[in-house]
Amino acid sequence: MVSNDSFHILRSLMYDIVTYAVSLVSSLIVKDEHKILFFSTPDFSDNAKYVYDKMVELGMDKRYRLIWCVYEPIAADYVIRRTLKYFFHILTSKYVISTHGTPEWKSYNQIAIELWHGLPLKNMGYYHEYPDEHPVARYIRLHRTRRFSKMVDYFIVTSQLERALFSSLLNMDPRKASVLGQPRCDALYGPLENGMSCLCRILGREEISEKCIVLYLPTFREYDASASRDIVETTLENTNLKRLLDNKNALLICKPHPNDEGFFSEYNEGRIHVILNEDLRRENLTLYDFLNAVDILVTDYSSIYFDYLLLNRPIIFHMPDLEEYRKKRGFILDPLEEWIPGDVSISDSELVYALMGAIDHPKKWGADRVRLRQLLFKHTDGRSSERVCDLVLK
Repeated sequence: MVSNDSFHILRSLMYDIVTYAVSLVSSLIVKDEHKILFFSTPDFSDNAKYVYDKMVELGMDKRYRLIWCVYEPIAADYVIRRTLKYFFHILTSKYVISTHGTPEWKSYNQIAIELWHGLPLKNMGYYHEYPDEHPVARYIRLHRTRRFSKMVDYFIVTSQLERALFSSLLNMDPRKASVLGQPRCDALYGPLENGMSCLCRILGREEISEKCIVLYLPTFREYDASASRDIVETTLENTNLKRLLDNKNALLICKPHPNDEGFFSEYNEGRIHVILNEDLRRENLTLYDFLNAVDILVTDYSSIYFDYLLLNRPIIFHMPDLEEYRKKRGFILDPLEEWIPGDVSISDSELVYALMGAIDHPKKWGADRVRLRQLLFKHTDGRSSERVCDLVLK
């Protein structure tokens, strides 16, 4: 009987062979200079969505056909992945814009713009080692990283520091990295009332504008599938946390990581909400559409906190498993303490104390947040989507 590891390795090898063959065939086909494909995870989201919206705003949809490659229908021109129409478009489109890696079928006569999805705090690429990884699986993983670094034409970053980091992580030619900024961060510069309106739509509530909004965004632990949800469940059930939310007229919104969403359902207990990707999809929104209405961010190892620095508001790092995470995944940016401008909690009682401090003294870590923002963001003008559009036009 074939082991589970062997099955995954065999499937990965077959996938690489097929995508390489598609890439070879694609290189022989003339490309449509006025067709752009969009990829994101989840569908119709993240940086790609904001670039798409800006293109429509600028009228570029009159000059280019903008096609989303998705798993489910959306309110835009789209094609369902792995259908005949999908294969036609991936073989004939000139441009590919993505957020989670350039597709491996991309050919040399196509232009790939990789927007990515944030500066990582945790190890990735060549820096990431799995202690028990099969040698063949490790070869496949690193081969895909090398292939990606060769296929991508433009890799969008926020600063010279990020250019250097990603060039090292991915073994990528640094000249491919363009310091244009993250398009999704443009939404942070919109009017506060717009962000609050989006949040009200998602929650189905209208009476929240006077409340202190706390957003809890835990990340995923791939080395332990149950770890993240155990931490979230314990946190949301904490009596002292609920009491603090009542006393401070605060509302806590938890958005689990997509890999954990299957274990959660919509939840509303007065001052605590759990929202899922489906809630965002229903309203055609992303987290960034309401992020500027958030007063305090609580996270652990998620890269969203770097973007939240643009607002210079309190950040709390809730890391009950910090030492285990450091040992099993590790950090690119070390010593960690120099890169996390906020209180760190390793227990629910510490989280409640830190949250109380953030509500009462929001400027406590202000200078550290500004220092990191200046280091990590060249552009703070809310025009990153426009710069990516200019890149396509030029």
